[in-house]
Parts: sequence; C-alpha cells; structure tokens
Amino acid sequence: MAASIDVLELRNAQIHLRPASAVFTEAEGFLALNSTSADLPVLECISDKCRAIISLQGAQVLSFRPAGKTDLRWLSPLSQFHAGDAIRGGIPVCLPWFGVNRRQADLPKHGLARTQLWSLDDVQQAEDDTIALRLVFRPNSEDLALFPYAFLAELTIELGNELRLSLRIINEGRDTMPLSFALHSYFSVSDAQVVNIDGIAGREYLDNCQSLSRCVQSDKLVFDREIDRVYEAVGGRQAIVDAARHIAIEGRGCDTVVIWNPGAALAEKMADVGLHYREYVCVERGMAFGDELELAAGEVVLADMLLSLN
Repeated sequence: MAASIDVLELRNAQIHLRPASAVFTEAEGFLALNSTSADLPVLECISDKCRAIISLQGAQVLSFRPAGKTDLRWLSPLSQFHAGDAIRGGIPVCLPWFGVNRRQADLPKHGLARTQLWSLDDVQQAEDDTIALRLVFRPNSEDLALFPYAFLAELTIELGNELRLSLRIINEGRDTMPLSFALHSYFSVSDAQVVNIDGIAGREYLDNCQSLSRCVQSDKLVFDREIDRVYEAVGGRQAIVDAARHIAIEGRGCDTVVIWNPGAALAEKMADVGLHYREYVCVERGMAFGDELELAAGEVVLADMLLSLN
C-alpha cells in the first residue's frame, strides 16, 4: 500500500487517506507495525486549525491536535491496528449497545460498529474553514443475525479549533429497537492520579467495581485504583482539570457519563495498556444503563458532544 493512496484538497486544508503504518510510526513513539496493520485505512486531516486522524474502522477519532496545542486524545503506543480488532484510545463509537449487552451477555462487548468499516459519505467546509466529515454504518447480514434490528448510524465529525461529534441513529426496521450507545472518549492527561473531574459532585453513580452498587460522589474522584463509574441522567458539562490544561466535555442527547481508568492491577493484564495507564482517563458520554432507549420504527435519535481545550 502506498504511503498516501488518495488526497482531497480543500481551502487551507488537506485530507489524506493513508495506511495506519504511515501515520503511527516508531518516531512518534508507536510500536513497529507489521504488514497486516498497514492495511487499516485512516484519514489524516490537516488544516490551519488542527490535525486529526480518523480510522475508517469504527469512525474512530484517534487523534485531535488543535493548532499550537497538544493532542486532546490518548492513543495507546502499543496499538497494532489489526483489522477487526478494537483500537485502544481515541473515541470508539459503541453502538447499538454499550458495554455488555444487558439482554444477551454473550454478544460482542460495546456493540457491532466499532470494529467494522464505516463509509465516508460527505465532506463539507464551512466559511470559517471548519471541516465536517460524515461517516455512515449499516449492519450487514451477519450483524443482523446477532442483533435483528435494521438501523442506520451517521457520525458527523467537525474539525476546527474544537472537536464536535454529532451522532444520528435511525431505526429502519418495523420493530421497536433497544438502543444504548457511548462515545468512549480517552483523554490524554499528565498523570491520571493528579487530575480532577468537575461536573459530577453530589451525583449518584453505579460502581462497576462493586457489582454496580449505587453510590454518591461525595468526595473528589481520585484515580488511585481501578475506577469504573456510571452516572445516569447527568448531561450538561464536565471538565478534566489537569496541571497543564482544562478539557471541557459538553453534550446533548447523551446524558450518561461514564468515567473509567483501569488502575495498575487491571492495566498489567491488558496487552495494549500496561504501564501506560496513568497517561489517560476516560470521560464518556452516551445513553446507557438507566438512560437506555427504545426506538420505535422510523424513529431517529440525535446526540452531540463538543470537546475543547482551555
């Protein structure tokens, strides 16, 4: 595969279609990628406002770096980018269910869409040079054998000084469709054990490290061990307060907040995390657990997440 197999020229911007191995190199701190990895296609978007990398597998934003700033996203330096395998980091799009399927636990974790190719459907550029890419996914016959509900998912990714993800899901079938989803965001931080999360104080949460026991966030959240918490019906705005920067997470139509870091013990068992667990925290937005949806035939659900650096 050539280093750049296609390029779209825009005003003060370019979008390159490249193999993962041409973008994630040893010089940038990633493991050497083999020939299998080289076939995984990514879009490298370069403009005066930012540089972003999006995997066509899963419509997954892997990197977003506003001009003059450091990367908003964390991507595991141990990633191998094997086709069909989940990529650790960035923003995995988990749908049509999040986590373990609550109706059929043996189904693939985090749904069908994050490990399959999406199609690039449209590219637009606004007057302020913000670039919007729309990617689409429909389940195939094998997917429908596991999850017998026809649907269309559209993800619009807006790349400017900020990063916006707008998700649209349509039930194209005749039956009511159960739906949960999450934009499973990995954020790069200086040290997970010293960051603070604003916007959750006093909220109830389900603690997935204690069999989903219901608790209250009465103290500052400290990432000194595995943290896996689900805050239902929160919505609004959260912020990661880091030593060097603040990351704001705002959302509409994605009221569930999930906060996760594996901690040392679990990370040691994860081949694509290991000693790197303190480099990130996940603050995810979606509709899951008590916020899970039931989509009638023809019904459309919309969700919007805006990420910015302060």
